Amino acid sequence: MPAKFIKSVTDTRELPHDARPQVVLVGRSNVGKSSLINHVAGQKDLARVSATPGRTQTINLYDFDGRLYLVDLPGYGYAKASKQKRQAFEGLISDCLYDAENLRLVLVIIDARHGATDLDLEMLDFLETQGLPFAVVANKTDKLSKAQIIALINKLKDENPGAAVIAHSAVDKVGAGEIRELMAKA
Repeated sequence: MPAKFIKSVTDTRELPHDARPQVVLVGRSNVGKSSLINHVAGQKDLARVSATPGRTQTINLYDFDGRLYLVDLPGYGYAKASKQKRQAFEGLISDCLYDAENLRLVLVIIDARHGATDLDLEMLDFLETQGLPFAVVANKTDKLSKAQIIALINKLKDENPGAAVIAHSAVDKVGAGEIRELMAKA
């Protein structure tokens, strides 16, 4: 799925208002969203990858094959950010989820090593309560054994009935096809 970076914005009013579907990425800081974007796009440097948590502080917008927008939101839960900055990020995230005119899917990215944290559970509950379509992506599964991956995926499926749950690893090259399929269906 060919992709290109369009722009970074700090206000949801700067997002496109055309009829193209939007797929939104949410997750904690340092969960590996940039690596996931690069893997799904099949491009090495589409999204900037950083080892420093909290690096993404804007909404980053990508065009996927001229068919949909991938909207990468700032990571939530970055402890080293000031309380004011964290609240601004949270406001940006909720504004995007509320205001997206053509939101078709939210991909909730969790760190497979830690499972769904309290903040991830809050996000999943919010999406469920708002009736927003979502899927859960367990990222960095290369850090787990096969048995641990199976147990985590089963737990996430039990906790999120009806939602797709995908194991993903950019290192092991696993899960990109399934994510692309979900995006295409959006």
